[in-house]
Amino acid sequence: MIIQNKFLNITFYIFLFITLFLFAACNSGENQNQVSADFIPSEKRTESFTNQQNPDISVERKIIKEGNIRFETSSVKETEKFIRTKVAELGGYVGNENVYNFEDRVEHTLIARVPEDKFNTLLDKISSAAEKIESKNVSSLDVTEEFIDVEARIKTKKELEARYKEILKKATRVDEILNIEREMGNLRSEIESLEGRMNYLKNRISLSTLTITFYEKISTPFGFFSKIKQALHNGWTALLWFIIIMISLWPFIILALIIAVIILKYRKKKKSTAN
Repeated sequence: MIIQNKFLNITFYIFLFITLFLFAACNSGENQNQVSADFIPSEKRTESFTNQQNPDISVERKIIKEGNIRFETSSVKETEKFIRTKVAELGGYVGNENVYNFEDRVEHTLIARVPEDKFNTLLDKISSAAEKIESKNVSSLDVTEEFIDVEARIKTKKELEARYKEILKKATRVDEILNIEREMGNLRSEIESLEGRMNYLKNRISLSTLTITFYEKISTPFGFFSKIKQALHNGWTALLWFIIIMISLWPFIILALIIAVIILKYRKKKKSTAN
Protein backbone atom coordinates (compact mmCIF):
# COMPACT_ATOMS: atom_id res chain seq x y z
CA MET A 1 0.00 0.00 0.00
CA ILE A 2 2.85 2.28 0.87
CA ILE A 3 4.60 1.40 -2.39
CA GLN A 4 1.42 2.15 -4.33
CA ASN A 5 1.10 5.57 -2.70
CA LYS A 6 4.71 6.39 -3.50
CA PHE A 7 4.13 5.38 -7.12
CA LEU A 8 1.09 7.64 -7.33
CA ASN A 9 3.01 10.53 -5.84
CA ILE A 10 5.85 10.09 -8.31
CA THR A 11 3.39 9.87 -11.21
CA PHE A 12 1.66 13.06 -10.00
CA TYR A 13 4.92 15.01 -9.82
CA ILE A 14 5.99 13.79 -13.27
CA PHE A 15 2.64 14.85 -14.73
CA LEU A 16 2.88 18.24 -13.00
CA PHE A 17 6.43 18.77 -14.31
CA ILE A 18 5.42 17.91 -17.90
CA THR A 19 2.41 20.25 -17.67
CA LEU A 20 4.51 23.15 -16.40
CA PHE A 21 7.14 22.53 -19.09
CA LEU A 22 4.56 22.54 -21.89
CA PHE A 23 2.93 25.68 -20.48
CA ALA A 24 6.27 27.49 -20.32
CA ALA A 25 7.14 26.44 -23.87
CA CYS A 26 3.81 27.75 -25.18
CA ASN A 27 4.23 31.05 -23.40
CA SER A 28 7.77 31.43 -24.75
CA GLY A 29 6.56 30.90 -28.31
CA GLU A 30 3.74 33.37 -27.88
CA ASN A 31 6.07 35.96 -26.38
CA GLN A 32 8.55 35.49 -29.21
CA ASN A 33 5.81 35.88 -31.80
CA GLN A 34 4.50 38.92 -29.98
CA VAL A 35 7.94 40.49 -29.81
CA SER A 36 8.50 39.85 -33.50
CA ALA A 37 5.10 41.23 -34.35
CA ASP A 38 5.72 44.31 -32.22
CA PHE A 39 9.15 44.84 -33.71
CA ILE A 40 7.97 44.97 -37.32
CA PRO A 41 5.59 47.92 -36.85
CA SER A 42 8.31 49.66 -34.86
CA GLU A 43 10.57 49.52 -37.89
CA LYS A 44 7.77 50.81 -40.06
CA ARG A 45 7.06 53.64 -37.64
CA THR A 46 10.74 54.54 -37.55
CA GLU A 47 10.90 54.56 -41.32
CA SER A 48 7.77 56.70 -41.49
CA PHE A 49 9.20 59.11 -38.91
CA THR A 50 12.45 59.36 -40.85
CA ASN A 51 10.58 60.14 -44.04
CA GLN A 52 8.66 62.88 -42.25
CA GLN A 53 11.83 64.38 -40.78
CA ASN A 54 13.67 64.43 -44.12
CA PRO A 55 11.23 65.71 -46.72
CA ASP A 56 12.55 66.41 -50.17
CA ILE A 57 12.13 70.20 -50.12
CA SER A 58 13.91 72.42 -52.64
CA VAL A 59 14.36 75.97 -51.31
CA GLU A 60 15.03 78.73 -53.83
CA ARG A 61 18.05 80.69 -52.66
CA LYS A 62 17.62 84.44 -52.26
CA ILE A 63 20.86 86.14 -53.30
CA ILE A 64 21.74 89.85 -53.33
CA LYS A 65 24.49 90.42 -55.89
CA GLU A 66 26.63 93.56 -56.02
CA GLY A 67 29.80 94.57 -57.82
CA ASN A 68 32.06 97.43 -58.80
CA ILE A 69 34.52 98.11 -61.58
CA ARG A 70 37.01 100.94 -62.14
CA PHE A 71 38.88 101.59 -65.38
CA GLU A 72 40.54 104.22 -67.54
CA THR A 73 39.03 105.42 -70.82
CA SER A 74 39.99 107.75 -73.63
CA SER A 75 36.58 109.47 -73.66
CA VAL A 76 34.26 109.68 -70.67
CA LYS A 77 31.39 110.92 -72.84
CA GLU A 78 31.53 107.96 -75.23
CA THR A 79 31.96 105.52 -72.36
CA GLU A 80 28.97 106.92 -70.49
CA LYS A 81 26.85 106.68 -73.62
CA PHE A 82 27.95 103.07 -74.17
CA ILE A 83 27.16 102.07 -70.58
CA ARG A 84 23.72 103.69 -70.57
CA THR A 85 22.86 101.95 -73.84
CA LYS A 86 23.89 98.50 -72.57
CA VAL A 87 22.08 98.95 -69.26
CA ALA A 88 18.86 99.90 -71.07
CA GLU A 89 19.20 96.94 -73.45
CA LEU A 90 19.40 94.56 -70.48
CA GLY A 91 16.26 95.99 -68.87
CA GLY A 92 17.98 98.03 -66.17
CA TYR A 93 18.50 101.68 -65.34
CA VAL A 94 21.16 104.08 -64.05
CA GLY A 95 20.20 105.24 -60.57
CA ASN A 96 22.92 107.70 -59.57
CA GLU A 97 25.65 109.61 -61.41
CA ASN A 98 28.56 111.61 -59.99
CA VAL A 99 31.12 113.69 -61.93
CA TYR A 100 34.44 114.82 -60.44
CA ASN A 101 36.82 117.28 -62.11
CA PHE A 102 40.36 116.83 -60.82
CA GLU A 103 43.50 118.61 -61.93
CA ASP A 104 44.76 115.66 -63.96
CA ARG A 105 41.56 113.77 -64.84
CA VAL A 106 37.77 113.82 -65.23
CA GLU A 107 36.05 111.00 -63.34
CA HIS A 108 32.50 109.64 -63.64
CA THR A 109 30.69 107.21 -61.35
CA LEU A 110 27.47 105.47 -62.42
CA ILE A 111 25.37 103.14 -60.27
CA ALA A 112 23.46 100.73 -62.51
CA ARG A 113 20.62 98.38 -61.52
CA VAL A 114 19.93 95.42 -63.78
CA PRO A 115 17.96 92.17 -63.42
CA GLU A 116 19.90 89.57 -61.46
CA ASP A 117 20.27 87.21 -64.43
CA LYS A 118 21.72 90.04 -66.58
CA PHE A 119 24.34 91.19 -64.06
CA ASN A 120 27.21 89.06 -65.39
CA THR A 121 26.33 90.00 -68.97
CA LEU A 122 26.62 93.71 -68.21
CA LEU A 123 29.87 93.24 -66.32
CA ASP A 124 31.36 91.24 -69.19
CA LYS A 125 30.35 93.84 -71.79
CA ILE A 126 31.89 96.69 -69.79
CA SER A 127 35.04 94.69 -69.05
CA SER A 128 35.50 93.88 -72.73
CA ALA A 129 35.12 97.54 -73.75
CA ALA A 130 37.35 98.94 -70.97
CA GLU A 131 40.83 100.04 -72.05
CA LYS A 132 42.59 99.57 -68.71
CA ILE A 133 40.82 97.92 -65.76
CA GLU A 134 42.19 98.99 -62.39
CA SER A 135 39.88 96.97 -60.15
CA LYS A 136 36.85 94.69 -60.38
CA ASN A 137 34.92 93.05 -57.58
CA VAL A 138 31.72 91.00 -57.25
CA SER A 139 30.04 89.97 -53.99
CA SER A 140 26.98 87.83 -53.19
CA LEU A 141 24.94 87.92 -50.00
CA ASP A 142 22.61 85.01 -49.18
CA VAL A 143 19.48 86.38 -47.46
CA THR A 144 17.36 83.22 -47.80
CA GLU A 145 17.04 82.71 -44.05
CA GLU A 146 16.01 86.31 -43.40
CA PHE A 147 13.57 86.26 -46.34
CA ILE A 148 11.82 83.11 -45.06
CA ASP A 149 11.74 84.47 -41.51
CA VAL A 150 10.20 87.81 -42.53
CA GLU A 151 7.68 86.05 -44.77
CA ALA A 152 6.60 83.72 -41.95
CA ARG A 153 6.32 86.56 -39.44
CA ILE A 154 4.11 88.56 -41.82
CA LYS A 155 1.83 85.55 -42.31
CA THR A 156 1.58 84.90 -38.55
CA LYS A 157 0.84 88.52 -37.70
CA LYS A 158 -1.80 88.80 -40.42
CA GLU A 159 -3.53 85.70 -39.05
CA LEU A 160 -3.46 87.27 -35.59
CA GLU A 161 -4.86 90.49 -37.03
CA ALA A 162 -7.74 88.54 -38.58
CA ARG A 163 -8.53 86.95 -35.20
CA TYR A 164 -8.50 90.39 -33.57
CA LYS A 165 -11.04 91.57 -36.13
CA GLU A 166 -13.35 88.66 -35.29
CA ILE A 167 -13.01 89.37 -31.57
CA LEU A 168 -13.70 93.07 -32.19
CA LYS A 169 -16.99 92.20 -33.89
CA LYS A 170 -18.14 90.34 -30.76
CA ALA A 171 -16.87 92.90 -28.23
CA THR A 172 -19.56 94.89 -26.42
CA ARG A 173 -17.77 96.79 -23.68
CA VAL A 174 -15.98 100.05 -24.44
CA ASP A 175 -12.77 99.09 -22.62
CA GLU A 176 -12.57 95.81 -24.54
CA ILE A 177 -13.03 97.62 -27.85
CA LEU A 178 -10.34 100.18 -26.98
CA ASN A 179 -7.86 97.49 -25.90
CA ILE A 180 -8.42 95.45 -29.05
CA GLU A 181 -8.08 98.51 -31.29
CA ARG A 182 -4.84 99.46 -29.55
CA GLU A 183 -3.41 95.97 -30.03
CA MET A 184 -4.52 95.98 -33.66
CA GLY A 185 -2.78 99.34 -34.19
CA ASN A 186 0.48 98.00 -32.79
CA LEU A 187 0.13 94.85 -34.84
CA ARG A 188 -0.54 96.82 -38.03
CA SER A 189 2.63 98.89 -37.44
CA GLU A 190 4.67 95.71 -37.08
CA ILE A 191 3.15 94.25 -40.25
CA GLU A 192 3.90 97.39 -42.26
CA SER A 193 7.48 97.42 -40.98
CA LEU A 194 7.96 93.78 -41.96
CA GLU A 195 6.36 94.37 -45.36
CA GLY A 196 8.74 97.28 -45.93
CA ARG A 197 11.69 95.03 -45.17
CA MET A 198 10.28 92.35 -47.45
CA ASN A 199 9.87 94.81 -50.34
CA TYR A 200 13.44 96.01 -49.81
CA LEU A 201 14.78 92.44 -49.94
CA LYS A 202 12.73 91.63 -53.04
CA ASN A 203 14.06 94.74 -54.80
CA ARG A 204 17.68 94.00 -53.90
CA ILE A 205 17.30 90.36 -54.94
CA SER A 206 15.56 90.99 -58.27
CA LEU A 207 17.84 93.89 -59.31
CA SER A 208 21.60 93.59 -58.87
CA THR A 209 23.76 96.69 -58.36
CA LEU A 210 26.93 97.52 -60.29
CA THR A 211 28.99 100.61 -59.42
CA ILE A 212 30.96 101.75 -62.49
CA THR A 213 33.80 104.26 -62.14
CA PHE A 214 35.73 105.45 -65.20
CA TYR A 215 38.05 108.39 -65.79
CA GLU A 216 39.82 110.21 -68.58
CA LYS A 217 43.27 111.71 -68.06
CA ILE A 218 43.76 115.31 -69.17
CA SER A 219 46.98 117.24 -69.81
CA THR A 220 47.22 120.70 -68.25
CA PRO A 221 49.71 123.47 -69.30
CA PHE A 222 52.21 124.72 -66.73
CA GLY A 223 50.64 128.21 -66.27
CA PHE A 224 53.38 130.44 -64.80
CA PHE A 225 51.10 133.16 -63.46
CA SER A 226 48.58 130.67 -62.09
CA LYS A 227 51.41 128.96 -60.19
CA ILE A 228 52.54 132.33 -58.73
CA LYS A 229 48.98 133.04 -57.68
CA GLN A 230 48.71 129.61 -56.06
CA ALA A 231 52.07 130.11 -54.27
CA LEU A 232 50.95 133.49 -52.86
CA HIS A 233 47.71 131.93 -51.69
CA ASN A 234 49.54 129.04 -50.02
CA GLY A 235 51.99 131.44 -48.31
CA TRP A 236 49.19 133.63 -47.00
CA THR A 237 47.35 130.56 -45.70
CA ALA A 238 50.50 129.32 -43.95
CA LEU A 239 50.99 132.75 -42.29
CA LEU A 240 47.43 132.74 -41.00
CA TRP A 241 47.88 129.26 -39.56
CA PHE A 242 51.12 130.36 -37.89
CA ILE A 243 49.35 133.31 -36.22
CA ILE A 244 46.52 131.03 -35.07
CA ILE A 245 49.00 128.55 -33.57
CA MET A 246 50.91 131.32 -31.77
CA ILE A 247 47.71 132.72 -30.30
CA SER A 248 46.68 129.28 -29.06
CA LEU A 249 50.09 128.93 -27.33
CA TRP A 250 49.95 132.31 -25.50
CA PRO A 251 49.98 130.82 -21.94
CA PHE A 252 53.19 128.94 -22.67
CA ILE A 253 54.76 132.01 -24.31
CA ILE A 254 54.01 134.20 -21.25
CA LEU A 255 55.39 131.52 -18.93
CA ALA A 256 58.56 131.27 -21.01
CA LEU A 257 59.02 135.08 -20.89
CA ILE A 258 58.63 135.13 -17.09
CA ILE A 259 61.20 132.36 -16.70
CA ALA A 260 63.59 134.17 -19.04
CA VAL A 261 63.26 137.46 -17.07
CA ILE A 262 63.92 135.64 -13.78
CA ILE A 263 67.01 133.94 -15.20
CA LEU A 264 68.37 137.24 -16.58
CA LYS A 265 67.84 139.05 -13.27
CA TYR A 266 69.50 136.22 -11.38
CA ARG A 267 72.54 136.26 -13.65
CA LYS A 268 72.77 140.08 -13.44
CA LYS A 269 72.57 139.99 -9.64
CA LYS A 270 75.16 137.22 -9.45
CA LYS A 271 77.49 139.18 -11.73
CA SER A 272 77.12 142.34 -9.59
CA THR A 273 77.90 140.37 -6.41
CA ALA A 274 81.01 138.90 -7.98
CA ASN A 275 82.33 142.37 -8.90
